[in-house]
Amino acid sequence: MKKKEFIVTGGFLDNSSEGYIGKIILAQLGEGLSINFELIKIMEPPDENLRIKNKGFSGASINKNKLWVCTANQVLAFSLDDFEIEQTINDPLFNDLHYVLAEDDGLHVVNTGLESLDYFDYDGKLKLRTLLTSDKRTEFRTRSVPDFRIIDSNPHFMHANYCSRHPDGQLLLTFLRQRRIVNTTDWSWGSPLYSAPPHEGFVEYFHPVKKDCLWITTVPGEVIACDPSTYKEVARWSLIEKGIPPGWTRGLCILEKGFLVGTTKITTSNADYYSDWGKADLGTSHSCVSYIPFESTQSKISCKILNQRIAKVFSIIPLH
Repeated sequence: MKKKEFIVTGGFLDNSSEGYIGKIILAQLGEGLSINFELIKIMEPPDENLRIKNKGFSGASINKNKLWVCTANQVLAFSLDDFEIEQTINDPLFNDLHYVLAEDDGLHVVNTGLESLDYFDYDGKLKLRTLLTSDKRTEFRTRSVPDFRIIDSNPHFMHANYCSRHPDGQLLLTFLRQRRIVNTTDWSWGSPLYSAPPHEGFVEYFHPVKKDCLWITTVPGEVIACDPSTYKEVARWSLIEKGIPPGWTRGLCILEKGFLVGTTKITTSNADYYSDWGKADLGTSHSCVSYIPFESTQSKISCKILNQRIAKVFSIIPLH
């Protein structure tokens, strides 16, 4: 490995509505590796009437030289050449968006607040909205509010937070509350029941065992790989045991000899929920991206992410 670069997206937990885009640089350093963070930009979501405190940017993906990023209630397309906004997609029922999967034929938007999976074409037209709870509940939640985009939509029964395309063509959707992944082709379970709430949920090749695996992170700090057909666990890493400071764990990128994973500083607003799943000294918690090698004889490395702002880490995406 000479040098690899990755985009990282997130927001802040300091009562700001700003989001950030940054770059992670993983490079060879003698016989080891170095990891560094470079800030690309911090900005408010473009519509001041739609800015939500502590949301900023959430999940993102790349397609055709554009970085597609969710705010709380819009989907933005940034040019990878200059990171200026080229397109904005709006919908009156966008709320607490967590992820956008950009594919060649359109965009799958994980609409966490509405509890739906939305499909848009690249002209910004809604082609399909799949509700994850009942039509009656959705109507009740949306009809009596002046602007659904800016309300607190909790409680979420499913809290979908990620979707991905399985190599066989199935679309997978991750449910934090149910602690499982579903196959949206027939709405069958697509994963085991995890011991803690999951983020991510994608199939990627695991070089040490020479096979595809289904990968997730869990809130309290685990990375788990399982067989995508049998759901038998193949490997598991505890970030706490690896010496990574405790934090809300989200953002994962699998490489040939290890993986990058994001952790977000635990604050008073989410400490109770985190402590239900993770037992650790939260006094050491901070936001960072870490590289964990698959070989246990090699050392992990980490870089802090805008800790003066209490940054959230959401997506880690390779730049090819």
